[in-house]
This record gives sequence, structure tokens and C-alpha cells, in this order.
Amino acid sequence: MSRHAWTLRVPAVPSACRAARRELSRFLDPLVPEPVVHDAVLVLHELVENGVDHARTPMRLTARVQDGAVRVTVRDGSPVPVREQPHDPAARRGRGLQIVASVSRRWGVRRHPAGKTTWAEIGPPGSAPVVPDLRPVGRA
Repeated sequence: MSRHAWTLRVPAVPSACRAARRELSRFLDPLVPEPVVHDAVLVLHELVENGVDHARTPMRLTARVQDGAVRVTVRDGSPVPVREQPHDPAARRGRGLQIVASVSRRWGVRRHPAGKTTWAEIGPPGSAPVVPDLRPVGRA
């Protein structure tokens, strides 16, 4: 069983999304197939964008790779929980967590005294959960 880990700290500015995508891609490219890289980068982008738009605090991003699956997390300083918005085809925004839910195998939020950590697992079907003891919020 192989394990690889990555961490990046970013401020709550729009350019954080671009930096997160670039650095996560660099980390994942040699470790997992391209479709998993693409999905993990998309999910991380949506979670970071939520942090920039709503938490407005610096964020600590992590990724772990285990047996072809990727677990990404975004820890921010806001105690306000994230919520998947109801589907509204007319809405100009508010689809980030819908994207996360549709692309990831499972995702969730863990609150802590200094804020919250939003996480998602992406990986090939049949791969074991990266961290099996988390309580999922959504399932694809």
C-alpha cells in the first residue's frame, strides 16, 4: 500500500484557486491516472473557491494518495458549515458543492474549534477509502 501526501497554504484570494490547481496537478501527475488528476483538481478548485468566497480566511490544503484514490481537504477558519444548494438551472452561481458531490466518491465537512475542514475522495471505482473513518455528507 503506497501513501503520498501534499500540503499547500493559500490566502483567501481568487488567485489561490489557480495556484491550488497547478500545484495539485504537479503532485498528482506521476501518482494517479489522468482522469483522477482531472477530477481531484476540479474538486479542489471548487472547495478553495468556496473558501475564498465564503470563509475569507487563509486555507490549508492537503491531498493524500493511497492505492490510486485521492483525498483532498480544505481547512479554513470559518465555523459556518457548507451546504449543497438546491439545483436551480437559472442560478448564475451555487453549483460548487453539486460538482463536488457528482465527481467525488464521497465528501463531507468536519467542524473544529478553529473553523472547519471540507474533504472529498476521488478515485477509481472499487478502490478502498483513503480514510475509512470519516462520516460522509454526500455520495456520488
